[in-house]
Amino acid sequence: MNRFKKFSIPYLVWMIIFTGIPLILMIVFAFSTIESFSAYTFNISEVSFTANNLQALVDKTFINSLLRSLLYALIATILCLLIGYPIAYFISHSKLKHKYLILLIFIMPMWTNMLLRIQTINNLLSENSFFTNVFGFTIDLSDFKALKIIAVMTLVYLPFMIFPIYTVLEKMDISINEASRDLGASPVKTFFKVTMPMSSKGIFSGIMMVFLPAAMSFTIPKIVTKEDPNYAMVGQLIERQFKNYTTFYNIGSIWSLVIIILVLGSLYIVSKVDEEGETLL
Repeated sequence: MNRFKKFSIPYLVWMIIFTGIPLILMIVFAFSTIESFSAYTFNISEVSFTANNLQALVDKTFINSLLRSLLYALIATILCLLIGYPIAYFISHSKLKHKYLILLIFIMPMWTNMLLRIQTINNLLSENSFFTNVFGFTIDLSDFKALKIIAVMTLVYLPFMIFPIYTVLEKMDISINEASRDLGASPVKTFFKVTMPMSSKGIFSGIMMVFLPAAMSFTIPKIVTKEDPNYAMVGQLIERQFKNYTTFYNIGSIWSLVIIILVLGSLYIVSKVDEEGETLL
């Protein structure tokens, strides 16, 4: 296998340039007085390091946005699980000849541009939508912005819940369920005592794969609420530190590091639950 190590060099270089260096810069910004950065005007002699930026972690706006993000993501994840598990269960246990085509219908949206998906779903849940023009009824959630954010999140990230659960259920030995029923267990008891525990890896992976991107999302609330600050999520808050006329790279970086730590911690937990990585996309 050593002779193939040289083929990993391009990937290593890629990770150093596009992952390692940005992460180092983020750490430098987080613990320095640098508020903005330009390669043309940057002067290293004017940079000083400080721990004062840690005070931004107790900023009321940041805490409120983080809690709001976690709440919205939690609700969306629960909805995805309640909707996605029955779909995955039905597809995996169906005897349809072309059941993979059904799975493909749910997975196919993941191949399209996410901005397009978000905008399309947002329009469907607005006044004068496709439903209004074709079927004559309207699902307008524009006056319920929090509910609309959660609904869009649920529909966008639903495939991320279906696929890992389906992967586990498809590999499950059906004779185990048959043995449970032969021993006198009802179908409901068999499901809760056998099927669901054995699909826990897929459930957990699906939860992580939905919860993390949902909690860190900034595109969905930005499009749905038209940047209403009362519904700002933590991703939007970080984006504003880098894109506003008045930039604060140090504040944005210290907040981003918190998110990175949460994501890496979650991925570590997933790797322990599913060591083979069989449920990951």
